[in-house]
This record gives sequence, C-alpha cells and structure tokens, in this order.
Amino acid sequence: MEILIEEIVRKLHSLPEVKILEVLDFVEFLTLKKEHLTLRQMGNDLLQEDEEFEAIADQLADEFKVYVGTTVPVLSDYAVSRAGIYEEHP
Repeated sequence: MEILIEEIVRKLHSLPEVKILEVLDFVEFLTLKKEHLTLRQMGNDLLQEDEEFEAIADQLADEFKVYVGTTVPVLSDYAVSRAGIYEEHP
C-alpha cells in the first residue's frame, strides 16, 4: 500500500497545478462517497432496529392478550393525553 501511495505522489510532482487540483477533487469525491455509503448503512441499521423493536412489541402485545384475555378495558384518549396523565388526583 505504501508503495502505491509513493508512486502516486511521485507522479503528482510531474503534473501541472490544474491537474493536481483535479486529482484533489477526485480524492475528495471518493472520500465523500465513502462517508455517504457509511451514513446509508447506519440508516439501514436503524431501520432494521426499528423493525426488530416493532416485532418484539407485537409479540409482547400478543402474549399480553393470551394471559389477560380480551376483557381488558381500553383507556380513553383523555386518560393517555398529557393533561390526563398530569392531572391532580386526590
């Protein structure tokens, strides 16, 4: 690897400044492309984590139904709202 880098640097010394700037632009492009791919992979990982979370939540909800049954009363929209949660209770 070091030999390749040395060869590139040696050849850069023989190029005019305009061409060296083109090489720099290309190297920056490759660097940004790598960063973009890394960010895309991170996004895919987060999506997979979300899907795994949803699968676990669905499984827990199904198990809850099995143990409790279908007679569990449903909370009202007010009960789960911010006002209902922080309401003063005697």
